[in-house]
Amino acid sequence: MELVEGVEVVDELPAIYLRGHGVLVLADTHLGFEEEMAESGVYIPPFQLGRVMRVIKEAVEGVEPKTVVIAGDFKHIFSRLGRVERRELAEVLTYLLPRVDDVIVVRGNHDNYLPLLRRKFPFKIVDHLLVGRYLIIHGHKDIPEGVGEWDTLIFGHEHPSITIRDSIGVIGKFPCFLIGELADGRRFVTLPAVGAYQTGSRITLDRDTYLSPILKRRAVLERVRPVIVDEEVGLFELPPLSEFLDLL
Repeated sequence: MELVEGVEVVDELPAIYLRGHGVLVLADTHLGFEEEMAESGVYIPPFQLGRVMRVIKEAVEGVEPKTVVIAGDFKHIFSRLGRVERRELAEVLTYLLPRVDDVIVVRGNHDNYLPLLRRKFPFKIVDHLLVGRYLIIHGHKDIPEGVGEWDTLIFGHEHPSITIRDSIGVIGKFPCFLIGELADGRRFVTLPAVGAYQTGSRITLDRDTYLSPILKRRAVLERVRPVIVDEEVGLFELPPLSEFLDLL
């Protein structure tokens, strides 16, 4: 499925491919989440790494990209680079680096201490990335100024998911891409989280429900179109938010 011109969903995965540039983009793997939860006394099944590796392997094998971009929150722990977190990040980088020309992390709000890994792994860390007419950021801050010409913004951070209801009750909650317009007419694509536990923000027309300042202040929410991406239901494009409020 093509979300906007030149931006394709990879199979039925929470990842996109900029075909004209050979760039695979995904966001919010949050490796280290289970380690931090265990340290706080909450044990959850440790399958985050397995899911992240499966998504990355299927996407890389499917499109054979030249470059892989992680649009922020590659890691999870704020205060340090955790022991398990370090090992999991290393496993992802060990898989990716021999298979592509470049691995680039667009710094997110959880990516503190990530530069320590560059002592061993030759990947790049940037605050934003311009790929042709696509600007890739994490999304926890407003759109940066002076970054060059672009017409499509790609960002994560929001972990968007949509809850569908009928007259009986909740049908389900599904991760989704968001496709929309900014107030200045340029387009955006919000990426779902790859992390298994990051189900994210509820999609509504209420700006206060969103995390990203871009969706809070710049998006034309009535025209936002969710595209569900789910292993069981596949890809499913919904109408603009203004057209199915009674189901949210």
